[in-house]
Amino acid sequence: MNLLGILENGLFALGQVLRFPIMALLWVCVGFALYFAAGALLEAVARLREYRGFDLDRWLAGGPVLSADAARVGKLPQALRRLVTDAQAQHTTHALPDGGLEHLVAQHDESLRHLLNGPRALVKIGPSLGLLGTLIPMGSSLAAMAGGNLEAMAGQMVVAFTSTIIGLATGTVAYGVSAARQSWTNSAIREQRYLAERIAVELSRN
Repeated sequence: MNLLGILENGLFALGQVLRFPIMALLWVCVGFALYFAAGALLEAVARLREYRGFDLDRWLAGGPVLSADAARVGKLPQALRRLVTDAQAQHTTHALPDGGLEHLVAQHDESLRHLLNGPRALVKIGPSLGLLGTLIPMGSSLAAMAGGNLEAMAGQMVVAFTSTIIGLATGTVAYGVSAARQSWTNSAIREQRYLAERIAVELSRN
């Protein structure tokens, strides 16, 4: 056997070795897609409940942000409530001036954007694994066809096309979750920065 044949057979064997981890990772993608979808559904329900009848300008008209009591802070949506609670805690230690408020807002912005990392990664990883899960069984299918084993060829083709479907399905679900959460994140960040501007005005008056 010449060197080229050895290299080709080695690559084919390597592809078959990768088959099990690729299939296992596709199942992991399915699990994550369901997890992200369930989390987005719960978040959507929570947002509907929190924002029903809520108006940030009307809430701000109720008095200063830094001196708001617990009952008033509790009327805020979760993302804004965390920001106000942390700002009040740092205000008691005089940590907000000299860049403290900007740092606090940046931390909360980063925390919100962090929730987008998983779905965005799955948008690319799911279809990529689906493609790998398609091409590897197709190699076995062609080998079975060359040997005249049509039953084995058909079985491998079914696995190949199923891998494509699963990979694309997980990527599609992840894209939907990512798009929804991107909209929610943009809205929350906009409101957080609006609150931060009001807090900065309050600090300037002290």
